[in-house]
Amino acid sequence: MSRTDPGRTLLIGNPFNEHLIGDLEAFPPAKRRLGGNSSLRMAWLARPGDVVVVAQPADPAFLRYLFGLKGLAPDDVTVLVPPPGRFGTDVLTRDRLLHPDFVKRAGQLVGSNGIERVLPFSFEPAVAALALRLGLERGTPGLGFLAGSGHDLLNAKSAFRSIAEGLGLPLPDGVVTRVRDDAETFASGLLASGKPAIVKQDFHAGAHGNEILAPRPGISQVGAPLMSVLGSPGAVRSHFDRHWQRYSNGGRNYTVVEEYLEDSVPLGSEFAIDDSGVTERHGCEMRMAPVFDGIAIPGLTTSDAVRRQFLDAAARLCEPVRAMGYRGLINIDGLAAPDGRVVLSEYNGRLGGTTHLHWFGENLVGPGYLAERVLVSRNKWRVPSFSAAVRVLERSGLAFDPAERAGVVIACDHVRQGGAVEFCIIARDRDEALRWEKQLSESFPAQQ
Repeated sequence: MSRTDPGRTLLIGNPFNEHLIGDLEAFPPAKRRLGGNSSLRMAWLARPGDVVVVAQPADPAFLRYLFGLKGLAPDDVTVLVPPPGRFGTDVLTRDRLLHPDFVKRAGQLVGSNGIERVLPFSFEPAVAALALRLGLERGTPGLGFLAGSGHDLLNAKSAFRSIAEGLGLPLPDGVVTRVRDDAETFASGLLASGKPAIVKQDFHAGAHGNEILAPRPGISQVGAPLMSVLGSPGAVRSHFDRHWQRYSNGGRNYTVVEEYLEDSVPLGSEFAIDDSGVTERHGCEMRMAPVFDGIAIPGLTTSDAVRRQFLDAAARLCEPVRAMGYRGLINIDGLAAPDGRVVLSEYNGRLGGTTHLHWFGENLVGPGYLAERVLVSRNKWRVPSFSAAVRVLERSGLAFDPAERAGVVIACDHVRQGGAVEFCIIARDRDEALRWEKQLSESFPAQQ
């Protein structure tokens, strides 16, 4: 199949799974449930005859809204929820994806719908095993690499630094190690010189596995849910005594320690890698509060020149990834530091938090959307109900208008999981996007 006609697809929404996330059991159930429900974003990529696998039952009203914007009838796409697993229906774990009843049902749909390939958010080992059981290996590009655990190479912060350093790409000063003393020594050196450090678990998503170590109070906290102030070598030593097992996943994984570039703008990008080469899809700024909470495509604060410098470096990183045999989407992150440095910070060989937003741009605006529109999203708009959110958009005139190719799209419904929805503003310029966002924030003051 060509890139424009990939064939009917089994889409699997597994952004939170036990292989990608450091420790699902450590997540509070409410956060785990919310993260698992982001699987609904995959439905934006569905075409007639496709099957979408999600973690939790979706509100039928949201599915009607979503498929309506796509120009589809609800029965054009099949939405499946596998039997509950070790975390109930919170997330799509291995026990759910390979449950005999689910494998049987998926197999029936593969046959009846003529499905040719599998497209998950994260191509972790359970998905590879499912693809082989369903006979989808021939239609799924790069399955050999992924079935051979290639997923680990492209979602490990340690592997990213190895490849990027080998290419001479710009990175924050850092160390990759399984040795606690090496990690502590590097962090201590930074803190002693007055610089903050950031410790990253090798496998995690959405910055949840990161912690900032600050030499003094007042350091801005962006890109990490945790921050500790450590003012002496003894405090650093005591901190690593308490947290090394968490950082290293019980000593099983590498740990990354880097200089934390305070007040940097987090940058993101998405590229498509296939047999013909590497295609840049978009660059963006990531909005942190303090962890990932939204996107601005192409950006709100950085210049075109800064984003081009970042994207050119990210594109170089894609070439060895392609040579390894990976085929699919990859998102690469970076930072624009106040001192003018532009560095890369990690890669993820999977779909990302911008994949569905890119679909909005290309399909609701047009192929040239990057030059015509600004897309601004937030993951948490507190609302009393999905229907109330839709009514506010309609009454205020902010609902997406296909004729104007502008307005607000509700990207994902988390009302039952966390009293919120995700939105994406499709605006003509930065000022319009920020004005509409302020209007949304004032729509339900009692919910904020």
